[in-house]
Amino acid sequence: MKLPEVRAVVAMASARGGVGKSAIGVNIAAALAIAGRKVAIIDADLNSPGLLGMLGLKPLRRFMPGEEIDPASGPLGLRVAASSQLADGEPVAFSFVESDETAPPAPTLNGARPLEIDYGATLRRLMGARFGPLDLMLIDLASGLSQLHCLAEVVELTGIVMVTRPSEACVRATRDALKIITHDDVAVLGLVENMLGFNCDSCHSVRPLFPQSDFQGLAQSSEASILGRLPFDPRLADCAERGALFVREYPDAPLTKQFAAIAANLEQQIARRAASAPVTEAPPT
Repeated sequence: MKLPEVRAVVAMASARGGVGKSAIGVNIAAALAIAGRKVAIIDADLNSPGLLGMLGLKPLRRFMPGEEIDPASGPLGLRVAASSQLADGEPVAFSFVESDETAPPAPTLNGARPLEIDYGATLRRLMGARFGPLDLMLIDLASGLSQLHCLAEVVELTGIVMVTRPSEACVRATRDALKIITHDDVAVLGLVENMLGFNCDSCHSVRPLFPQSDFQGLAQSSEASILGRLPFDPRLADCAERGALFVREYPDAPLTKQFAAIAANLEQQIARRAASAPVTEAPPT
């Protein structure tokens, strides 16, 4: 799928759930919008979409099959597309195809299972919305790698941002996921560690929330850049529940400054990737 008006297509991914990936994604997008960038967000977590609520958007108009989707206008000029905009009867959000190991294998079409075909069609519909020129299209995926693999077959990704949290199990899962991702030739733009610790107002220190993990070792072994390491701030969860953007509600908070730094680091990684990309020669006339 070609997106000539989009400078970069970045997926937010995580090896495991519960790391705060979506909340981080919308606030990175918001930080970029505050910096003057044109940003679109696609809620591609079809199992449990939730970005509309995080952005304070009401249920969106549904578009019939074959009808071009008009993205919703979110806060700070963010453009948003979600599966809830698809009319009934369009590709399913999820399926239990082959969940029973004793059942015969599901039929395939050109080697793809029905679920994969439906999900790919859904991604094409959402990414083909009338966004206009964009500096960044940010795609929020479900946790795990199955949807990322399908996305990489639908559009050429600039790269992914992997989100994790302090936990040896989470770090191990992320390390394994990164091996698969790099083997599939998908660029890793950087890592974000969330919930690093809790900022204690009384003692002015950061107290760990979870047993410490080897996040630095993960970054070194995977040769991935660290975009940022974020402390836990309960106001971030409160904003996500209320449909408000943390970076707009608390512009002077330390966490807001960290989101801005992550957004700047991400732009640097995108620029480096663009600078190192091979130049395609025009065909002879």
